[in-house]
Amino acid sequence: MTLTETAAHVMGLAQDGKPEEALRLADAALAEASAHLPSAQAALWYAVSVARHIQGDNAAAYAACDRCIALAVEADDAGWTSNGLSLRAMAQARQDRVEPALIDLARAEVELAACDDRGLRCWAHTGLGYAYLELRLYELAEPHLVRAQELDASPIPLPTAPVIDLMNLAELHLRWADELERVFPGAERAEEIFRHRRDGHGYAVRAVDAAGDASSGELLAACRAMELCARPRERARQSLDELWQAFQAEDHPDYAGSRAVVGGALARALWALGDREEAAQVAREAATFSTTASDWQVVASAQWLVVEMEAQLGVAGAAAGRSYAQLLSRVLWKQRLSTLQGAQAALQVERLNRETLLAQRASLEDPLTGVGNRRALDDALRSLQGELDDLPPVGGRRYGDDLQVSLLMVDLDDFKEINDTYGHVVGDQVLCTVAMAIRGVARADDLVARLGGDEFVVLARGADLDTGLVLADRVREAVDALEVGSTGRHVRLRSSVGVASTDRAFEPRALMDAADRDMYADKARNRRGAEPA
Repeated sequence: MTLTETAAHVMGLAQDGKPEEALRLADAALAEASAHLPSAQAALWYAVSVARHIQGDNAAAYAACDRCIALAVEADDAGWTSNGLSLRAMAQARQDRVEPALIDLARAEVELAACDDRGLRCWAHTGLGYAYLELRLYELAEPHLVRAQELDASPIPLPTAPVIDLMNLAELHLRWADELERVFPGAERAEEIFRHRRDGHGYAVRAVDAAGDASSGELLAACRAMELCARPRERARQSLDELWQAFQAEDHPDYAGSRAVVGGALARALWALGDREEAAQVAREAATFSTTASDWQVVASAQWLVVEMEAQLGVAGAAAGRSYAQLLSRVLWKQRLSTLQGAQAALQVERLNRETLLAQRASLEDPLTGVGNRRALDDALRSLQGELDDLPPVGGRRYGDDLQVSLLMVDLDDFKEINDTYGHVVGDQVLCTVAMAIRGVARADDLVARLGGDEFVVLARGADLDTGLVLADRVREAVDALEVGSTGRHVRLRSSVGVASTDRAFEPRALMDAADRDMYADKARNRRGAEPA
């Protein structure tokens, strides 16, 4: 089983209500995960975070997301970065850390825009939508959840993914309706509340059908419970027996608050049928069960229903409680609108930061090969010169071991012949291939830049002359091993490499000239050209 397949299995177990089993499988896989690509490791850590989230362990979910994000950044994988950020935002929101959650969500939005993998885009939309829903930012959550359902794709094999998307949409509309009902108890928003309840039930019905196709027992039960709770209230009599059965079932996970949600639906059904005393008693029981839920909105909804029913029954003190609950609901609504503005502002700032970063990167990048350009090299040399100027002179020199630098000048021999023989399109492909080859053998912190034409430079900080000569041999071997051409006629590339180092007391600005002279000496010595193989 590959690491990606293991991640899919972990996700499936967690979403089927078996997070402990999922984590045991993940722990076994993580013991040997370091041999795999960072993106595959990121997928597994994401699955671990989902399992922790389903357990209700927000601190552990946050830690797993940190590992996912770090690995995704290492792999330069915008998709897994976006997914990790949105799930980390969820963990922070559930720990009442709203501001950092909004920043993570803004970053996740920007990373999503840079992702071109359909499956990862779908999951990123799901994660963003669900995190916005956790913050009650319904207006931001809905378009993401709708887009996820439209994309209907997955980066790893997970048949339950479409079911989750439909359940999220059902939950979105039902929670939106519940909060509108608490804040606007009269007829002011009645039509909007009705529309959200209708749409929520529609998505729940579709989720039940999809869960049956996915053959997931626990998930199918959860979908049926959601559909049951979302049914129109005029169907209360037909739903009563099912609601009682669901409410009294023994397999409700405490952290999910599902018994409290079903109890609230049962209390509403009893109320609609005129059995108000029993309805209030069931609502009280549901409120008690809600206290173990990890989601405060489940608690708020259950407590509000008790106060509302008791006030209408004339229970002493309930009317005052309802007035306070309505006031609190309006305050929370205003706080929600403020958070919505904060989320929109954070997104604008993050987009501006990304645009600035991309503009800066473009100004320092060769558009053809993707390595640095002449400006990037000039900036690096200027920065090095400034550091050297700040050092006290020792023995007439200003060079410390930490500022030793080697500069390599790389030139392709007879590159004009390649352009003349194969054309400039192939010539451009050769330059891109050479750039990748040089970058592949250079050290992680070395600057590789193209000066123009077929000339490249490697600026290696912390490299004395001996290290620079070793690096020059590696570059020469990597480039000389490349071949281009069509069937029947291949042309092997040849390169000349010159090296200059601050070991010989060159000023950084003089390294270019020294390396250039050494490169021409190498060319003259070896006379390496583009010779037919």
